[in-house]
Amino acid sequence: QRSVHNTYFTLPVLVAMLSNHYGWLYQGPYNWLVLVFLMLAGALIRHSFVMRHKAHVMGQRTPWEFAAGGVILLLGLAVALTPGKVPAPVANAPVVKVTTAQIQTIMEARCVLCHNAQLQQKGVAFHTASLVQQHALAIYQQSVVLKLMPMNNATQMTDDERLLIKQWFEAGAN
Repeated sequence: QRSVHNTYFTLPVLVAMLSNHYGWLYQGPYNWLVLVFLMLAGALIRHSFVMRHKAHVMGQRTPWEFAAGGVILLLGLAVALTPGKVPAPVANAPVVKVTTAQIQTIMEARCVLCHNAQLQQKGVAFHTASLVQQHALAIYQQSVVLKLMPMNNATQMTDDERLLIKQWFEAGAN
């Protein structure tokens, strides 16, 4: 019976194990439903392989319906997880000048615990202003776009801090 479970849930378990690298899979309000649909799609696709083998042994046609159902489910999930449109900036909104010093303060409070001179996770450090500027793109992508960092938001980075990082990066990260 364990072999049957392994057969059907190998692909979904691999997706679940890798999902922490893809924030769009687990950061939404219905992340549990995303996981259920991914598991169902993986099980349907795997079932098609099992049925295909049986069909070949018995000399019958290959039943592609299960694979098609799993692929359709994955495509529907991809469409459902597609980000919405970014609102256009307000025309009369005041331009906020965010300095690297302000971003350095955020980095010291939220990121330097794992990215410092002694401990450089993934070879990245933020303990000086020049390093913050050097890694501006990575900071923007990981903390603003993907919202993956800090990992599991362990240091409680706020949306206001993410907004400051966004404004700083979009103004040239100077």
